[in-house]
Amino acid sequence: MNLIDSVYQDLKYGLRQLRLNPGFAVAAILSLALGIGANTAIFTLVDQIIVRLLPVRDPKELVQLRVEGGRFGSNSGDGTHTFSYPTYVALRDQNDVFSGLTGQRIEDASLVGDDQTEMVSVGLVAGNYFEVLGVQPHLGRLFDVQDDKTRNGNPVAVLQYNFWRNRLAGNREIIGSTIRLNGSPFEVVGVGAPEFEGTDVGLPTQIWVPVTMKPAITPTWDALDDERYAWFYLIGRLKPGVTIEQAQAAMRVLYRQRQEEELKGSFFQKHPESSESFLQQTFKLIPAGRGQSYLRLQYQTPLMILQWLVGALLLIACTNVANLLLARAASRQREVAIRVALGASRGQLIRQLLVENAVLALAGGTAGLLLSSWMTGGLIRILPFDPANLSLSSSPDVRILLFTTGVTLLTALVFGLVPALQCSRISPGGVLKEESGSIAGGRTNVRLRKIFVALQIGLSCLLLIGAGLFARTLRNLKNVDLGFQTDNIVTMGVRPATIYDEAHKLYGYRSLVEGLASVPGVKTVGANREMLLTGGRWDSMITIPGLEAKEGNQPWGYFNAITPGFLDALGIPLKAGRDLSWSDWGNPKKLCLVNEKLVDEYFGGVSPVGRVIAQGSGKPPDMEIIGVFGNARYEELRGSIPRQVFVAMDSRIRSISSVNVFAHSSGEPRAVMAQLREEVRRIDPNFVIFDMRTLNDQVNMSLSNERLLSFLSIGFALVAALLAVVGLHGVLTFVVARRSREIGIRIALGANRAQVIRLVMWEMLPVILFGIAAGVITGLLFGRLVESQLFGIKAADALVFLASVVILLSTSLTAVFIPASRASRIDPMISLRHE
Repeated sequence: MNLIDSVYQDLKYGLRQLRLNPGFAVAAILSLALGIGANTAIFTLVDQIIVRLLPVRDPKELVQLRVEGGRFGSNSGDGTHTFSYPTYVALRDQNDVFSGLTGQRIEDASLVGDDQTEMVSVGLVAGNYFEVLGVQPHLGRLFDVQDDKTRNGNPVAVLQYNFWRNRLAGNREIIGSTIRLNGSPFEVVGVGAPEFEGTDVGLPTQIWVPVTMKPAITPTWDALDDERYAWFYLIGRLKPGVTIEQAQAAMRVLYRQRQEEELKGSFFQKHPESSESFLQQTFKLIPAGRGQSYLRLQYQTPLMILQWLVGALLLIACTNVANLLLARAASRQREVAIRVALGASRGQLIRQLLVENAVLALAGGTAGLLLSSWMTGGLIRILPFDPANLSLSSSPDVRILLFTTGVTLLTALVFGLVPALQCSRISPGGVLKEESGSIAGGRTNVRLRKIFVALQIGLSCLLLIGAGLFARTLRNLKNVDLGFQTDNIVTMGVRPATIYDEAHKLYGYRSLVEGLASVPGVKTVGANREMLLTGGRWDSMITIPGLEAKEGNQPWGYFNAITPGFLDALGIPLKAGRDLSWSDWGNPKKLCLVNEKLVDEYFGGVSPVGRVIAQGSGKPPDMEIIGVFGNARYEELRGSIPRQVFVAMDSRIRSISSVNVFAHSSGEPRAVMAQLREEVRRIDPNFVIFDMRTLNDQVNMSLSNERLLSFLSIGFALVAALLAVVGLHGVLTFVVARRSREIGIRIALGANRAQVIRLVMWEMLPVILFGIAAGVITGLLFGRLVESQLFGIKAADALVFLASVVILLSTSLTAVFIPASRASRIDPMISLRHE
């Protein structure tokens, strides 16, 4: 019989054995499905957000430019990867290490349609963007260098494939037609390749326009010619044969030349003290084959932590199945002994057992793959984004299938090899002489099962510790004093669908706030420029008369533009002076309020009402402080309370492209959402509403990382603890069966129930304590790896460790007490007769 026929016979035999033991099969497959499914679900997101390369030509040749060491001027972005447009042009035209250098900036704009107006993601890109990336059109053409030669001179657009197919029904006649972005007409010249969604991974760009059309897309801030305004993300393609180290060395020289030119500009003439720090910036190139990604920046660490957690869960599932196989091997000793006596070799036995294990693993892997699709969908829904704006998929593709297949084969090897080797060592003569061979099993079998249980308990303890740390972090953040109310408040973004001049916009925003305040069920309404707790910020230097600005200690704070009613709508207390009122609207004098933190640090705690300040360094004071408000959170929940300045929205310190409205209702906030939408449409049909939700939902979205880690780690820890307890119970049940004769003799000689229970429980108590100790030590050693994700708690928190030990110890002792109690009721006559 050849090998294929032998394996086929082994497969038939293995399937028959599993049919005869459905309880064992179901328990093993379910354990594997949970472990493999969780791993596949997390890897599905890890692959899409962290690992996968861009679908462009030779993505490994792409690099992203960045500068470390602070910014000197304004920036809009992450402050590290962004450059001014003039700097981009200089680096593009003067370098000799890139076959192409391009750039992009993603902004939101209103798409005005016949049936609806919606917000879309627009990529402002250099004319060579598609050429450098190596992207081909699906329809029409893509941009070339002629498309971004003239400011506002070439209003053309390229549509992303899925957007064209879903939003525009895949209309092939779209080429040459006109769409309106922010009210401005753009001619559609092409549709991008189906697989290309932009370089911002996970958040697809829906429309691309030339960067020189920026004034139409971002009418409130141009900055196209401002060399001190960094906002453009740059990506280069290395020339053949040029390494990233060589390119970085050459670009550092070029960037230094650029710095020397910029030192002649007005900014450094005004602030010569900044020159030395500016020249100390570090220019770097980093691989960009995976694109740039806000999702990666925010979720890379939590996802990698979760991948380690589900790896531990899979290992627990494997040890659980290995224990089941060892128990089953003990009951099959007579069968195996007979096969050996009939001439079966050890290799044949191992192959037979591994084939059976492979069948189990395959069934568990298939079930896990089905489970992972559901789990991935749930993970995507946890992310604080509209699923319609995400390109993350919960459906497995070829890469995920390969990953699951690899994990499945690995698990088959991990959980099956040791039991197979152990079972194949049977001596047929010794086993066949024993009448109780079906339950005997031997000391080695028991020792192995105890080792597996100790491993399960240790990993479960580690997962419980992690769950406790993340759960307490989430609770601590939820208990942070925000400084404003969140209950019964609806928040939404509102912006004009077309370009309004400043006077028209400000009139519209006032009408909006006053009109929404008249909606039945709404108590107060206010609006601001920068949304709270979303990571957005408007920070600036401050000039305060009488306060000496020391080098490196220039007065600084967070700014926001607000309307009257904002403090009342959010319940932010006024501590001194007065609030803004509509009678101030249109006042040529600029008015502002400051928070207590700024007063304490820059005014010595003395009320500054009536004093004047200025935004910016060295500016003439032109804003009068009319009030002091209570400290409140601004950018995020973590960190300290920032210094804040609230300026009147009509002060024109900064143009307002959109506002965030806060409507405080007298009851359930969702009950007034429809009325608020209708009132916005009545006030101005050109106003577009986006991101309408309750403020409580907004706070929860700001905790998405913590919720993801907390909920999943708790779930994984509970599953792991359950598997460990089941394994512990199974081993002790096996031990009791193996020692039933001894226990019967002890009872016959006068041992009472308590003594028997203590005897049996002592069998597993060292295993439990060893596993818990190993878990605690591992938790202490590796706690620093999760320290960055914690808040208000240390990675070695004694309470979390103690609670984890108590939970695991109590459940483990309960699991061993049941078979121990059953053993204490053994009838000596029956056990001795059976023996």
